[in-house]
Amino acid sequence: MAIQLLDAARNEIPVKFTQFSGGERHVQIDETTLGSLSGKVLVRAKMASSHDVMDYLLLENILLTQGLTIDLEVPYFPYARQDRICAVGQAFSLDVMTKLLNINADKKAGKQGKITVWDCHSEVTTALLAANTSFSEVVNISSVDIIAKSEALSTLLKDEKTVLVCPDKGAKARTQMVADAFNSKRKQPITIIQCDKKRDPVTGKILGTHVHATDLSGLTAVITDDICDGGATFIGIA
Repeated sequence: MAIQLLDAARNEIPVKFTQFSGGERHVQIDETTLGSLSGKVLVRAKMASSHDVMDYLLLENILLTQGLTIDLEVPYFPYARQDRICAVGQAFSLDVMTKLLNINADKKAGKQGKITVWDCHSEVTTALLAANTSFSEVVNISSVDIIAKSEALSTLLKDEKTVLVCPDKGAKARTQMVADAFNSKRKQPITIIQCDKKRDPVTGKILGTHVHATDLSGLTAVITDDICDGGATFIGIA
């Protein structure tokens, strides 16, 4: 399920998400169940479509009206990639998305607590969440923290035959952070292979990639990036 509601004890609360024939989304929580909730609740939302965004806003409206405090966890924050206007005639989509999250906050009995995102595309996301919403705390789980949850990936990055591949200029800080986290666990600092890519600012399509290395034979290359939609960056580099 794209959206989960959990009570203070982390028990999942049933929520019914439906759609009317006219296309409108509808969210329903059983009246008795809703009345049993108090204090703080957690919403885990995998917002992969506009339907998911609307479902969350409707659910949030219900919970705030009930006087509850909402902690929200969004692994991928929608429109994080659109953190600036790249070409004339385009919207500042991330700014719009963060402001949408404040549509319920100032008119209800409840309040927004903490919002947690995973390895957001840039610091613009956390800055806009802090500026445009009423969440009392904004937390970004770093790529290093996420990698640490995987024993297999952590072991791979400690291997002396592993190199890190930085896909573009925007990923340099993230790649270096991963390298710094694992260099102390290796005999030699991990090698970082830099890459460049050219993207069409209007369509977003990747026009070409270049890897600044001649031969990686016998090595395991780990590409470090934050977002994978169609996989063109990874395919092009590979």
